[in-house]
Amino acid sequence: MMLNHIIYTVLIGLLSALAAKGQITHQAWLDSIQSDSYIGMEVWLDDLELSEARHIDESAAYGFYKNNPLNSTEEVLSRLPGMSMIRRGNYAWEPTINGLSSGQVNVAIDGMRMFGACTDKMDPVSSYVEPNNLESIVIEKGGAGSALGSTVGGAVDFKLKRPRFNQAWSGSLNSRYETVSNGMSQSASLSYGTEKLAIRMNGSYRNYQDYTDGEGDEVYHSGYKKLNYSLSGAYRLKGNNLINFDFLIDDARDIGYPGLPMDVAFAKAKIGAVSYTMFEPVNWLTEVEFKAYANTVDHLMDDSKRMDIPVRMDMPGETKTYGGYAQASAVRGLHTIQAKLDGYATNAYAEMTMFIPNERDMFMLTWPDVDRQDVGLFVSDQWQTTEKLTTEISMRGEQAFTQMNSEMGKGQFAVFGYDEEDFQVNHFVLNTGISLNYSWSSAFSTKVGGSYGERLPSVSEMYGFYLYNNFDGYDYVGNPEIKKESSYQLTGSINYQPVEKLEINLSGFHYWFNDYIIGYVDESLDAMTIGAKGVKVYENVDGVTFSGFDAQVLYQASKHLQLLYAVKATYATDGEGTPLPLIPPLKNNLTVVGQIKGFKLQAEGEWSMAQNQISENTGEIATPAYQLIHLRGSKDWDMEKVKLGLSLGVENVLDESYREHLDWGGVLRPGRNFYASLRVGF
Repeated sequence: MMLNHIIYTVLIGLLSALAAKGQITHQAWLDSIQSDSYIGMEVWLDDLELSEARHIDESAAYGFYKNNPLNSTEEVLSRLPGMSMIRRGNYAWEPTINGLSSGQVNVAIDGMRMFGACTDKMDPVSSYVEPNNLESIVIEKGGAGSALGSTVGGAVDFKLKRPRFNQAWSGSLNSRYETVSNGMSQSASLSYGTEKLAIRMNGSYRNYQDYTDGEGDEVYHSGYKKLNYSLSGAYRLKGNNLINFDFLIDDARDIGYPGLPMDVAFAKAKIGAVSYTMFEPVNWLTEVEFKAYANTVDHLMDDSKRMDIPVRMDMPGETKTYGGYAQASAVRGLHTIQAKLDGYATNAYAEMTMFIPNERDMFMLTWPDVDRQDVGLFVSDQWQTTEKLTTEISMRGEQAFTQMNSEMGKGQFAVFGYDEEDFQVNHFVLNTGISLNYSWSSAFSTKVGGSYGERLPSVSEMYGFYLYNNFDGYDYVGNPEIKKESSYQLTGSINYQPVEKLEINLSGFHYWFNDYIIGYVDESLDAMTIGAKGVKVYENVDGVTFSGFDAQVLYQASKHLQLLYAVKATYATDGEGTPLPLIPPLKNNLTVVGQIKGFKLQAEGEWSMAQNQISENTGEIATPAYQLIHLRGSKDWDMEKVKLGLSLGVENVLDESYREHLDWGGVLRPGRNFYASLRVGF
């Protein structure tokens, strides 16, 4: 570790010395973040292209710009404040916010609710979008995410890239190769716009083989193939009103999961939406939008390519979701008001077939044809209380009806003593909060907020049937009588910019949970999965707490040198003070950016502390600390009709053997990786 620190210090010093001889501008990798709720941010992924289209107050606070358009969405998310990723393989990492994940966090695409079709969470919604068709990522922490639905953990909304009017044909081609997995990525985009009509098309393809870890060993079942393409359009009506449509297809195949006992034959999603937007229909109503959408997800887990398995299994799953919303924003005096009425209907179906040698195949429903209808109303008021004080109040009420349709599924649960009324459940959930933002001076502001949040139990928590969890080795059974989860939350943040060259952002949180949903061992039940330790049933517990902070320091040392330092940490325990599982340790990032004779240079260091606060009840193991170094460089050529860009880099320069704490199965991450990418724009 000491050697890594010394080498990193030398690299930073060398880059600083070289940069002092060149010129450094404010890089596009530092995008703006708009803090328009308790602790929220919007990270724009293409600063140069979108700068003219923004309608928000710019804030040069903090953001991490992905260095290459072919980096995955998960790689972008993993570097953002409060965000960590649960990794079960080299594909489809699951996003967490301040240690909360899954049903505790809403993940949407352009405001559309969507649900994965895998009972083992191998297909989070974030896996169905690509950076080349994204405009921005909106992240809200805790109760601030209730505009997208009831939540206790927050929300992530992937905003799709919009086409532009009055634009001649333009496009780009991107290609990337990396050595650690012999992987290739390609993407392309094409757009055109007249005064009335605008169209944009995007496509990408990834083909990755099994990668090599820092010990030089091949990590089997870590490769995958993925095709993603989308079409977006906009038509301008009278009064600048707009009709927009989006269609997106994502098709991944032959996906390996080294942290799980099964792989995925395919994971497919189809997403469609149409919306109508009115701008200033009356002088106090700034914008009104109506949107309808539909999406389907198909997923098939199988272990046909695994060796030495006692019993082969197929586990297909499917979700279908239809929904829509009407939202409006208005300005009345000192009040900025937002209101949103939304609803969706979703169906989840999954099954499992075990092919037992010399015996009859075993079949059961793991998600027994579950419907959920949900309607919610969200209202917020941002009030300029005084010249320096802004008060924001928000509230969301939501009514949901969940029912199991399958008679076979009802029969499965009947053996546990449940009856018909347990298969039709109504929930009313409430989210409310208040925040105070005070500007002490032009350089110093503070924000404090308090909120109460509730969230619906997930389909797995209510009606999942013998879902094997490879993390702790138990089969999980749902509880139709499970209560909704709730929490009280206190948040705060500080923004300090004493001089133009320096900006400091600090935020912290503390959550108290009631009826926290977690699995506990039921000794009366026998496991069904071969090798499972036993069976856990979801229950509600009180006294769970989450605490943490994140901070960012942006420093423009001179016109030749710019630095960004970020740190984040989360701590969580149950009512008895025992650590909860899958909580990320303290992590630091330091990035230095420079430009020398047209070449952009970037050095990045990652430090992760050891995680010894572990949940022994789940069999969680401690994770040692690690330090990483990444070096990147790029050069752009602006020709008369064509723009060329070349990027080269080395990730994990010292070939460190490591894993992050949220990585399942103790699987090591990739070792030293050289990559090269080429971009052609016209």
